[in-house]
Amino acid sequence: MKTIFITGGSTGIGAACVKRFIAEGWQVCFMDNDTENAALLTESLNCPERLLFCPGSVTVKEDIRHAATEAVKRLGGIDSVFANAGIHRRNTILDITDEELDDLINTNIYGTVNTLRVTVPLLMERGGGTVVINASDQWFVGKAHSFGYGLTKGALGQITRSLAVDLGPHNIRVNAVCPGTIHTPLVDRLFEKFSAIEDRSVEDFWAEENALFARGSAGRPEEVAAMVFFLASDEAGFCTGGHYLIDGGLVAGR
Repeated sequence: MKTIFITGGSTGIGAACVKRFIAEGWQVCFMDNDTENAALLTESLNCPERLLFCPGSVTVKEDIRHAATEAVKRLGGIDSVFANAGIHRRNTILDITDEELDDLINTNIYGTVNTLRVTVPLLMERGGGTVVINASDQWFVGKAHSFGYGLTKGALGQITRSLAVDLGPHNIRVNAVCPGTIHTPLVDRLFEKFSAIEDRSVEDFWAEENALFARGSAGRPEEVAAMVFFLASDEAGFCTGGHYLIDGGLVAGR
């Protein structure tokens, strides 16, 4: 039985991945600083023998080490990693604050790098494995008022390539999923902030966003989870160093 380690697993794309891997018969260890939603997710799945939650933040190295250690101790090891945890802030080069830049870099870049620093050696102990990184369609395109977020997600795209080259000899495949807008609590919170600033409803922002996609709606977390599962599984055995768009054709139309 294989085991995946997932960061940011309490809600959104992370939670959809927890559900998908459990449904596919894997063991799952996930970490998040959102303990309330983690408890609800764990209770709903009712699978204590295969599901482990470890509270913590990817900005704290010791939290990652503790979670990975628990995964090895209680689930037997780690075969795959989904480095998913991330945050978004709305800004340009002209108005981004030092605090915003630090938060984005510490969570999106350092959080991912430190997650992999801890877990890649554990994959090597198992004789190989897979890494999936949650990048963004902003690896491919720029978006307005997304300077800091785009900066960090572009870095994750490059990290994917470098790791694929370095870790290939160790039988570790590395790929990135690059979602467009996905209907998650993260985006809901973002639109709530926009609404307060611009005096428009959250529904207006969602209608505007949904109109960008050919089918008339943004993506669903389950659609990203399907790609994450494929890339983590043996079915994707010849896939490494790739960036996989899940964007409803948005980039193709630009």
